[in-house]
Amino acid sequence: MPNRSCFVLPACFVLVSFPLWRATQSACAAEPSKPAALADEMIRLPFVEPDQAPKTFELQRDFSVELVVSEPAIGDPVDACFDEFGRMYVAEMHGYPYSSEPTKLFPKGGGKKDAGIIRLLQDTTGDGRMDRSVVFADKISWATSVCCWRGGVFVVAPPHVHYFKDTDGDEQADVREIVFSGLSRDNVQGLSNNLKWGLDNRIYFAGGTNGGKLEHRGKALGSYSGRDISFDPRTEAVEFVSGGSQFGHSKNNWGDRFVSSNSNHIQHVVYENRYLARNPYLAISGVRRTIAKGGAAAPVFRKSPPEPWRIVRTRRRVADPKYKNLPATERVATGFFTSATGVTIYRGDAYPEEFHGNAFIGDVGGNMVHRKTMTPKGASFVAARADQNIEFLTSTDTWFRPVNFVNAPDGTLLVLDMYRETIEHPYSIPEDIKAHLDLESGDNRGRIWRLVSPGMKRRPFANLGNDSAEQLVARLESDSGWTRDTAQRLLVERGDKSAVSALEQLVRSSQEPLARLHALYSLDGLGELKVPTLLIALDDADAHVREHAIRLCEQFADRDEELIDSLLAQADDDAYRVRYQLAYTLGSLHGEKAVEGLRRLAPSTAVDRDMRTAWLTSVADRTTRLCLALLKDTSFIGTPPAIPLLAELYRIEASKKKTDGSLRLLTAVVASEEPFQFKQHLVKALGEGLSRHGSSIPKLVADAKADEPTRKRIQSLFNAAVETIQNDRAPLDERRGAIGLLAFTTFETASNTLSDLLDPVSAPALQLAAVQALAEHDHADVGKQLIGAWRGFSPTLRGEVVDAMLSRIGRTQILLASVESGLVKRGEINRDKKQLLENHPNEKVRIRARKLFGAEVSSDRANVVSVFQKALELQGSTERGQKVYAKHCSVCHKLGDVGHQVGPDLASTKNKSPRDLLISILDPNREAQPTYTTYTVVTEAGKLYNGIIASETAGSITLRRAEGKQDVILRENIGSLVSNGISLMPNGLEKEVTVEQMADLIEFVKSIKPAEKKTP
Repeated sequence: MPNRSCFVLPACFVLVSFPLWRATQSACAAEPSKPAALADEMIRLPFVEPDQAPKTFELQRDFSVELVVSEPAIGDPVDACFDEFGRMYVAEMHGYPYSSEPTKLFPKGGGKKDAGIIRLLQDTTGDGRMDRSVVFADKISWATSVCCWRGGVFVVAPPHVHYFKDTDGDEQADVREIVFSGLSRDNVQGLSNNLKWGLDNRIYFAGGTNGGKLEHRGKALGSYSGRDISFDPRTEAVEFVSGGSQFGHSKNNWGDRFVSSNSNHIQHVVYENRYLARNPYLAISGVRRTIAKGGAAAPVFRKSPPEPWRIVRTRRRVADPKYKNLPATERVATGFFTSATGVTIYRGDAYPEEFHGNAFIGDVGGNMVHRKTMTPKGASFVAARADQNIEFLTSTDTWFRPVNFVNAPDGTLLVLDMYRETIEHPYSIPEDIKAHLDLESGDNRGRIWRLVSPGMKRRPFANLGNDSAEQLVARLESDSGWTRDTAQRLLVERGDKSAVSALEQLVRSSQEPLARLHALYSLDGLGELKVPTLLIALDDADAHVREHAIRLCEQFADRDEELIDSLLAQADDDAYRVRYQLAYTLGSLHGEKAVEGLRRLAPSTAVDRDMRTAWLTSVADRTTRLCLALLKDTSFIGTPPAIPLLAELYRIEASKKKTDGSLRLLTAVVASEEPFQFKQHLVKALGEGLSRHGSSIPKLVADAKADEPTRKRIQSLFNAAVETIQNDRAPLDERRGAIGLLAFTTFETASNTLSDLLDPVSAPALQLAAVQALAEHDHADVGKQLIGAWRGFSPTLRGEVVDAMLSRIGRTQILLASVESGLVKRGEINRDKKQLLENHPNEKVRIRARKLFGAEVSSDRANVVSVFQKALELQGSTERGQKVYAKHCSVCHKLGDVGHQVGPDLASTKNKSPRDLLISILDPNREAQPTYTTYTVVTEAGKLYNGIIASETAGSITLRRAEGKQDVILRENIGSLVSNGISLMPNGLEKEVTVEQMADLIEFVKSIKPAEKKTP
């Protein structure tokens, strides 16, 4: 990561990465000449009694709040669910933020042991207040979620998932089973959480960011790192599903899943793991997508005052006199999402239509609730701010901690308020300040609030527990998501086949699309879903129902010709999501029908990358047949999706270690009548696929014994590339494309042609392409050739050359020798590359690099920070600071159109104190987030990659590095994957900037304003 500063932020709670404070006049005034004693400054804001708390709230659209329950009846509520009788089970996360057991963050343990509780609450009077409270289960670890099933509850309390049930009627669990184990407790803000009932009769929960190795009743199931988990509550069969975010997990009425993390407040899980797993050769860069229109760390508008200890920390640690010259409007900071939690889609029926399907997100650091409208867009959504320049709910009470939400049986949305004096990770608070705090203060408190819309009529909680099968079927037509879910769950739990006829009738005749949807999944859960019913659903008037009908057809793959023909007909459906689901489902078919369906759907892949990805998950075992069929389809070849789709197919087939298919595809394209540029794209893609497992086109041709005509055609193609490159009159893009093709011919051919382009008289774009093409060759002379031209390379090109040299051990040794000889100056190796070399997996490289660079960067980061304290006393310049940012920070941070988004959003650092910014810049590993820890991958072919893990799928991982560059590596090609245990942000900026420039940089960062405040 060349010359840049990456502000790595500390993480707090299940969600807080740094304090959201609002600077007041007193907070930002100059340090008094005689500071008050720390104990005197540490004024602790008092809690507000539950009956007085509503006065601290401000809500939009004339909403109000009602208290459902409060302490002492509950404490530390973080999740809740309602059973079929309207009783409420609450997960109480006592013990936060300390772990009583040793973990990475708490190696000595401490705190309260097994303090978690599951509380059972009841409204016995019908007034909407929970007036009866009993401890249903206790003596468990951090309880983060609860979900009803068969008269009991599943509970996530890492490291376990428990099942508790009362069988003797005393309202206390006498059945206490550990169903799953292995959920990591390493970091309190990365725990598994939020059990949710799914349309498909499975229970889903967010895996969290800790990862872990799951066990089912003692049997190992494997690692779920970067993924979420679902299980069938009837059989306890587990499936690892796409996800892997932090705290928050919700579904909309149609089963789309949404998750959140501290400063990325709403993400949609776009790609399903089970589909991606079918094609391990398909490399994609992520399964989740940020859908917030205003960006991941969007602006928020809190009303609560700064907590005194935060002000104390700022005033005590920062001598910042320049604040006194700022206008009042600039002394009140607009916050950003840095502690987002509990994203929940409202699925009730008590509020006006405009609220249906809205997303509600809490910010526990900002004491507020944010609301978003959700608009479908292709395979995903756009989530836009619903309340402009204000939040849906704000509180002036700093103890208010809206950590989660629940769709209730009365159609309302409940807000779970953990109600704590402090929500902060202990590691983020200096020890001397922490000595005056009680981080567990409030662990005996907690509130649950009901959001009430104007004119809303109160109704009692629904009671479905004694309903007959016929009554439960009728409930599926309810407008309440909780009612539909519970009715479906009870039908499946009971296994009552007497409901089948009524459910089939509902599919045929209900006027409610959601009722027809739930009827289909209820039949599926009962094992009674039949082909005639699916044929009706495939012809449903509602596109959502058709989409799910296609999905449900997968279990009948190849068993019914009429059903298959009806499925294939969906390729012509006008609805995007119907075709999108079909692209996935076709992978469940076999034989020529599947190939026919994929051919018919191929033109749809021109729409966007999502459709193409769905289509490609279905081609794993028929890539060659599809390619050959599409190459002969003259009506398809000339369409926009032809080249990108065929290129992906070529890349996928070549990624397989068996060579027969690759040679057939290579033979077919070089023998075709298509123009050179068409062939070039496909042959290049084939070469990229082969390189994934250390092979190449020359090796393929030799090993697979290509016939002489094919050899000649291949050589002719590469000769044409050479002619294009050497033709000074050819368009630049054509010459660049031809250079890229030479990455996959023999080294001799590539070297003879490309070496001339390394000369500085060549256009920079051609030089860059030549370096990248040469770097693809695994030949001993590549390193010598690149280093030999070093003096003529521009700074940008030198960065690319260093990347190329670091990708192979042999080249790395050549680079180090060049530094030792003085050909390459130490200062010409960027800080992130030095950090990589000093932590290299090869011991000889590591020792040699530390000898070369170790003395340049002081290991005493505290001393470096101390030296640069002078920057905090200087008046910086935003104009000069912007130049420092552009030179040193933009390769990993994006601001407007300048830079690359690799590290945290710079806008979200605005509210850090200047001294905290200084520490983050100069000592990035002090409080680094695990998200920004670097990993090194060495492939079986010997190629090395380094970066942060941007995403993981069943078949690949994506590493992201400086300048936004990404490397997607197939899992089957990984030789080793090792965490380096250090931040992506390298040490050593102090060698590149002066104290004055640091003051300018900090001033610039503090001046950053929201990129988008008013756009919905």
